[in-house]
Amino acid sequence: MSFRKLLRYALLAVLALFCFSSSFKAWAQQQPETENALIFWTDGPKLKAVTLVAITPCRKPVGIVSIPINTRVHEISGVATLEELYHLAGREGITDYLEKRFGIPIEHYMDISQATLTRTSEALGPVVMAGRQTSLLEVFEGTYTNQRMDLQTEIRALAARLIEPAVLLKLPRLLWIFTSGVETNLGPGHILTLYQALQGNGPEILRKQALPGRDYFDGPVRYREVSPDAWKSVLREVTCS
Repeated sequence: MSFRKLLRYALLAVLALFCFSSSFKAWAQQQPETENALIFWTDGPKLKAVTLVAITPCRKPVGIVSIPINTRVHEISGVATLEELYHLAGREGITDYLEKRFGIPIEHYMDISQATLTRTSEALGPVVMAGRQTSLLEVFEGTYTNQRMDLQTEIRALAARLIEPAVLLKLPRLLWIFTSGVETNLGPGHILTLYQALQGNGPEILRKQALPGRDYFDGPVRYREVSPDAWKSVLREVTCS
């Protein structure tokens, strides 16, 4: 795809964000089912993070579950963690496993590379977290503070930054970075549904938790043991209105 086509797509997407035409609203109202997606953060062959996002059009909240990649896997021979499962079976293997654990279909994915995240962070500019100026990349890396930050507070602060008027002027560049550097099967309608929810309800619509479990060490390696009922329980907590 040429630069000109990418730019045209980005500009059209920006325009669509503000039009919210009757046809778009009708599209959202016709899709009451929850859309589930996995967001993979990768650095070459390495899996750095995986997150489940559950969006129900015209309903809140937007549920987000952060899934530690050191979560123990017991059901698959030769695999000890989600990170190892990713190396063995890729996105498809992770998706299949998490569908069983959460008891839901997961139809969509987004794979964000380290390089794309870096470019997005540079384009977005500074963000304020925990009372200090930092960057999107440092937030993802968890290096902007020595203190433990509440995940829900963190994601809402980032969302608030994304819908600031000054950032809207940067949307063409941000969208160009994503259309050229992110691998996904999410369509424009899904992205617009989430953006409309943020603009209409504010960052408070986002509800995020980490998958709960017991952390322990086996030698130098850290694992998280998750009970069978914790998967569905945390999903209910972040999606129940």
